[in-house]
Amino acid sequence: MYEALVAYFKENKKRMLLSIAGVAIGVISLTVMLGVTGAMRREVLKALGSLGADVIVVIPGEVKNLGGRTIQLSFYPTLTMEDASAVREKCALVKFAVPFKKVKPAVHFGGKYLKDAVTMGVTPEYERIAEHRTFCGRFLSKEDVESISQVAVIGAEVARELYRNACPVGRNIYLFNAPYTIVGVLEKKGTDVSGENLDMRIYIPITSAVKRISNVDYIDGIYILPEENAPADDVLSEVQSLLLKRHAEKDFTVSRYEDVVNTRKQAMEIFSKLSIIVAVIAFGVGSLGILAVMTLSVYERLTEIGIRRAYGARKIDIFLQFLGESTILSLVGAVVGVLTATGVVFAVSCAAGWSFYLPLKGTLLSFTLSIAIGLTAGIYPAVRATSFSTQKVLKS
Repeated sequence: MYEALVAYFKENKKRMLLSIAGVAIGVISLTVMLGVTGAMRREVLKALGSLGADVIVVIPGEVKNLGGRTIQLSFYPTLTMEDASAVREKCALVKFAVPFKKVKPAVHFGGKYLKDAVTMGVTPEYERIAEHRTFCGRFLSKEDVESISQVAVIGAEVARELYRNACPVGRNIYLFNAPYTIVGVLEKKGTDVSGENLDMRIYIPITSAVKRISNVDYIDGIYILPEENAPADDVLSEVQSLLLKRHAEKDFTVSRYEDVVNTRKQAMEIFSKLSIIVAVIAFGVGSLGILAVMTLSVYERLTEIGIRRAYGARKIDIFLQFLGESTILSLVGAVVGVLTATGVVFAVSCAAGWSFYLPLKGTLLSFTLSIAIGLTAGIYPAVRATSFSTQKVLKS
């Protein structure tokens, strides 16, 4: 069987390569899709940490995700730090409730300004919710919040850009013209699920952000971490019920954080659907290619079939020969596809700065589909090959 297939391949290289390519493209599409989306999912979960995997967020006003972009349709300056305290104290399913306030002061030191830096007012619990770790120094403390201290914890890139020093603890950073003492530097974190650079962030006490910099009495939202194993829907309902009682109207949105900030998630879903469609089409083309090649092979190898039958080959032997040849073609396509897909996934991972991920289940699925395609596409030619009688074959 193998010798006959090799000989036929040498005579019909282009035809055979096209049939192999069809299967290979299907395997490449499926494996690359599973590999890239798997790597993206790992990076998203890594960027989210617990902030998104479990966290619920309260936003003042109405927030919707339209076309992969989060849009705040309305804003009400009614959410306060007292609301966050009430959620923490009165909601049995809530472990932490962290108020936050984003402010936009001019960030500078030594005459150098950081235009891309993001300053956030938070409480000490934010460190645990966002799974931040300090490279040196410490995070914000309860005393910092209560005393409205002018202290700051900065990201790794802020430290590098302004101080050329990985650990400038004890030095000042200026927000507008107010000096804030750096008490800690965070470990390098990279970008979050929305694409924001977490290493260009500056964290200050929420009280300082609200009273010193913004001079307002409202906040931008509340991050809520549920108790372990608490059903998310129950937590959402509990928090919403409490805030409705406090506000007397629904001027806020309570949602899972990953549902509010899910641009990459939607991109992965779109990429997955498109890749599956391409894979299905490619596998379909590959199966038709094998069917056509093996059918032509039957008619071009009538003499070989006749000689084999004359020397005692049974119909089942002829059937298995052609069925096996079609399966071999699809498996060759699968091997080529997997090797190529591995290279593509590795290149994409390197270019994007992700950890390499090759889905073993996806690879196994590709091989399984290839075998199924080879068997399915080879049935008709194999049956056709057994339909010729020895006399009819030799006469032709």
